[in-house]
Amino acid sequence: MESLALIKNRINSIASTRQITQSMRTVAAIKVHRARETALANRPFLEQARRLMEAAGANLPYGEHPLLAKREGNRAAVVVISGDRGLCGGYNTNVGKALSALTKTLGETRLVTVGAKARDTCAQRYKGKVVRSFTGISENPFYEDAEAIASMVMGWYQSGEVDRVYVVYTQFQTMLSQTAAAVQLLPLELEQTQRVKMRFELPAGALFGRAVPFYAAAFIYGAILESAACEHSARVAAMDAAVKNAGEMIDALTLRYHQARQGEITQEIIEIVSAADAVGG
Repeated sequence: MESLALIKNRINSIASTRQITQSMRTVAAIKVHRARETALANRPFLEQARRLMEAAGANLPYGEHPLLAKREGNRAAVVVISGDRGLCGGYNTNVGKALSALTKTLGETRLVTVGAKARDTCAQRYKGKVVRSFTGISENPFYEDAEAIASMVMGWYQSGEVDRVYVVYTQFQTMLSQTAAAVQLLPLELEQTQRVKMRFELPAGALFGRAVPFYAAAFIYGAILESAACEHSARVAAMDAAVKNAGEMIDALTLRYHQARQGEITQEIIEIVSAADAVGG
């Protein structure tokens, strides 16, 4: 049977860990509210950017613009968005699974990682394919960060170095539901709608050429925001589970401690009675 001191030390150690996870859960709960509000507020902005792009594209012959034309090649650039930290359940792992499923269908691949976890994972699994890594922006991104990423991958696409551009990120649905997905960014797939009667100051082709980089940056910015909300949500769930598990372990160890203490007291009583009987005899 374990000694009382050993059991007590284990209880104290788990109690200390539970206090840390409780604090992390509280911090993550505060962050997830702000991240969720920011991600949801960005969706109308992204929708308007897409509407602007589609309005300009609707006045072009379909497939005429290089950003709309499909290519036969299978070279791709993939922007992978994960977190900079762990302790968030299967959040980072699910991003890796979505990337793995995508790369099986691609040929030559260039990876652009956002987040330290994506950088480390891709460096191990896809050696030599990571072209650029961005860290420190996964939780608090700025539009300029997304603009730099979009400008880089669009430059590769327009120069013919890659034939497709994908973004792998986690889509926020609810606090308990997030889905890691791979979305094709380029070439664009616009809905076949009727031509709209609009008057543009610029020719439709020129406006479309300006709208697409704006939309690409807005899309990547929105993907980072949604991923941040998903990361915090996953961390809240993971820390909540950790707190509950720690409580159950403490209860079990406390019961074992009382059983061990009762056993020691019983043993001491038996020894005292036996000694008294021996002296009396």
